[in-house]
Amino acid sequence: MKIVLGINTNHADSSACLVINGNLKAAIEEERINRKKHFSGFPKNSIEECLRIAEIEEGEITDVAFNTKPMSNLIPKGIFFLKNLFHNKSNAMSRLRKKINLKKNLVNNFKLRDNVKIHNIEHHIAHIASAYYPSKFNDAIGLSIDGSGDFVSLAVSKCTKNNIKLIKKYFFPNSLGIFYHGMTQFLGFKNYGDEYKIMGMAAYGKPKYFDILKNSLFLNNEKKLELNLNYFNHHKPNFNYIADENLLVDNIFNGELLKLFKFERDKITKDDIFSKDLAASIQKVYEYFFEKIIVDISKLNYSENLVYAGGCGLNSSANRIITDNNKYFKNIYIPYAPGDNGGALGAAFVVSSKYNNKIQNSNNPYLGKSYSNQYIKEILDNNLYNNKINYKHIENEEEFFKTAAVMISEGNVIGWFQNKMEFGPRALGNRSILADPRNSKMKDIINLKIKRRESFRPFAPSILEEYQTDWFETEFTSPYMSTVGKVKKNKINMVPAITHIDETARYQSVSKNSNNTFYKLIKTFFQITGVPLVLNTSFNENEPIVMRPEEALDCLVRTDMDGLFINNFFVKKN
Repeated sequence: MKIVLGINTNHADSSACLVINGNLKAAIEEERINRKKHFSGFPKNSIEECLRIAEIEEGEITDVAFNTKPMSNLIPKGIFFLKNLFHNKSNAMSRLRKKINLKKNLVNNFKLRDNVKIHNIEHHIAHIASAYYPSKFNDAIGLSIDGSGDFVSLAVSKCTKNNIKLIKKYFFPNSLGIFYHGMTQFLGFKNYGDEYKIMGMAAYGKPKYFDILKNSLFLNNEKKLELNLNYFNHHKPNFNYIADENLLVDNIFNGELLKLFKFERDKITKDDIFSKDLAASIQKVYEYFFEKIIVDISKLNYSENLVYAGGCGLNSSANRIITDNNKYFKNIYIPYAPGDNGGALGAAFVVSSKYNNKIQNSNNPYLGKSYSNQYIKEILDNNLYNNKINYKHIENEEEFFKTAAVMISEGNVIGWFQNKMEFGPRALGNRSILADPRNSKMKDIINLKIKRRESFRPFAPSILEEYQTDWFETEFTSPYMSTVGKVKKNKINMVPAITHIDETARYQSVSKNSNNTFYKLIKTFFQITGVPLVLNTSFNENEPIVMRPEEALDCLVRTDMDGLFINNFFVKKN
């Protein structure tokens, strides 16, 4: 038996997974357990949880796969460090030491067998693997774009017969991901992972600053993407790119960028016209270079299939370039966790594929903890919730779904906690907050009652897959909310709560096979309202998505959520 433990550590969203004889059994991010958003330390709790879910002892692990290879890309690394020979390189050396000491950290926390094999998988190979193996494509072009990993910010590969061969790399400090992150900071969104806010804001503005950004922050080099480093700090000695406990990263941009917008920068208030226009410009610059990359790799004529991962794979607005038509590739696969958390999966897949011809269950995002009715009842009866809640157990399935669907249709906001927790950044119907997409005031209601987030950020719909093309102008099936699609003109007024100002929505295609419980709820809502979709946002309040029943109940009690459906229990506040 081959039991492979995959680990992402020393990158944001540290995580772990277990693949047993080629079958993905469990995966979880450390933030879900320790409740520290985007945690980047060693995922001790995640490893322990995966072992419990898979019912495996730590001594049974045969292989460990890390999504980093510290001794890779030594030539470009060496050239870079030689250029900074007389500067203090303590941060860079500290990160390198941590990567080299990964095995030591693992052995200090777990009792592994003496002959356990340790595998270091290059960062971008792990990213591409997290997309290639679940795609089920025999051959594909692999693309990975992120901030940086193992000194690489973009990698292209040829994938065939379970083998991934890198054929092109863009090296640090040139990075499309770092450009986007730096501009996110410049607009006042300082927390790690805030880039999605720029995507939401961009639709409200006009790309007035496209030319100045493209021509100033990038060098005019048609053959490769190259940043004008005069405007950036990330390449300088002692720059720290790992988020601290407060989710803060050193400023990527420097004073030269402030000078570039010296007349406008005082207007930045996160919701002014300048910020919206700059956000639109940032997004357009990103899409400009992204499309150049796509055009370039499509000319390889290697495969009609594209698998795409890396943190930039979460830019759902830009992903329309590849999902809206077959201009560049016929088939596209973007995984449910394209970021560094998914690197744990990719690393484990690479190692497992050496032992097994097929990787199984790899396109299933529901890989976390589930809870029994008995456990949940004990929590509900706990003295902690005395006089705060009341509940009932609904045994009849039809009654259960109808109760939830009617509540949604009557304008209520409900928590939906079912089965195994999702892996990855999106709530895909097992740890979700749900509402009626027909209510034009629902965005404001949810923000007021629960989420307390910026008003310009849209909410996503989850739609029955067979009705997707009736409501959206796209045929791309998106089970993981990987892209956006235009809402059809004759449907916009029917679902204003999920239609963004640019008439798009980041939709989830829901099928019986992908999530039967969630499918049944949406279908029941459809039977009541004639609308085959619901508003779906993550079950949290400025925190990691809830994992445990206790966290779901705490969220219900402290917010103005109208009800909670947890397994077969219907819970309301007194």
